[in-house]
Amino acid sequence: MYLTHLRLVNFRNHVRTEIELGPHLNCFVGQNAQGKSSILEAVEIAATGRSHRAARDTDLLHFGESWARVHAAARRQDRDVEVDILWRTEMPAAGAKEIRVNGVPVRRGDLFGHVLIVASTPHDQDVVTGAPAHRRRLLDVVLSQISPAYFFLLLRYARAVEQRNRLLRDLAGAAIRERETALEPWDEQLSTMGAAITARRVAMVRRLSQAAREGYAYLASDREALTIAYAPSLPPGDETAMIVAARDAFARRRRDELIRGTTLTGPHRDDLRMQIDGYDLRTFGSRGQHQAAMLALRLAERKVLLEESGEEPVLLLDDAAQLLDEERQMRLMQLVERAQTLLTLTTTATLRRIPTETAVFKVAGGHVEPEHAHAT
Repeated sequence: MYLTHLRLVNFRNHVRTEIELGPHLNCFVGQNAQGKSSILEAVEIAATGRSHRAARDTDLLHFGESWARVHAAARRQDRDVEVDILWRTEMPAAGAKEIRVNGVPVRRGDLFGHVLIVASTPHDQDVVTGAPAHRRRLLDVVLSQISPAYFFLLLRYARAVEQRNRLLRDLAGAAIRERETALEPWDEQLSTMGAAITARRVAMVRRLSQAAREGYAYLASDREALTIAYAPSLPPGDETAMIVAARDAFARRRRDELIRGTTLTGPHRDDLRMQIDGYDLRTFGSRGQHQAAMLALRLAERKVLLEESGEEPVLLLDDAAQLLDEERQMRLMQLVERAQTLLTLTTTATLRRIPTETAVFKVAGGHVEPEHAHAT
């Protein structure tokens, strides 16, 4: 699949931007803070309904405006897709948005799977070195694009954890029998949903691990080996075994949970471990190794999405090539040549080679102008 058209209105510093995209490599060239990343961010929102860069939807609106819109048109093998997302500050819930697919209103969860993306951004550094939540989000976005049902399962689980945490705080001074009676139904729900989420994440990591290992070996010219493993808070096993283990963990950790007022067992506590030649990437890896590992992991996402859907996802590479040496740049371009790729650059001189079919756009002050591209 590939995007054919993108329209941004009052989005970030884009007052009105219309872009006709090429089916292969699209380079957006400009200095920092000119609106390059916002273009890729808009595509991410069209695919997932949310931006990794914005804490609130109202942060996406152009300064002083009361509404904003992102419209994306995509061509798949079997159909064309149009996604339209509208924000208005006067909506009943501040920052609420309207989402439409081919003109039909949908919930955020039903948006997944229409426009498939893999997004590599400067925030990928947080996936390597930041809190486990960043690594869990990576898995959850891939799984949600494959199955919107997974997104709704995750949403129900998060709400149940929030309600159970509230109950834990309310029961801190209650009698033991009252605590057990109140918490057991929540323990059962979280055990069942948590096991289903964990099982799907474990299976996904197995698929990603092999593909990422191959991608990293190619980017690093076989000099190093990348390994990725899921680190669950429960002993690994089938879903039935994990349900039993979760129940036991809730009973065993009841006192600690009541003291701390939070649920200490479940997939919301899990992590993803990444190693280079057996050494922890977070602790011992260089910045170049971090970036190469994340690019390999993003390319593994691409492979899995292609296998599941039969469609090439759109690749969003925000500053992904600028820190790579010439050899790794060349290898990255070879890996992505079959997919539509949106790449941001401060200058085309960063790329040692630009394919002849590349579309180049100059971005300045929220304005986008197409430029003719030549092979170099």
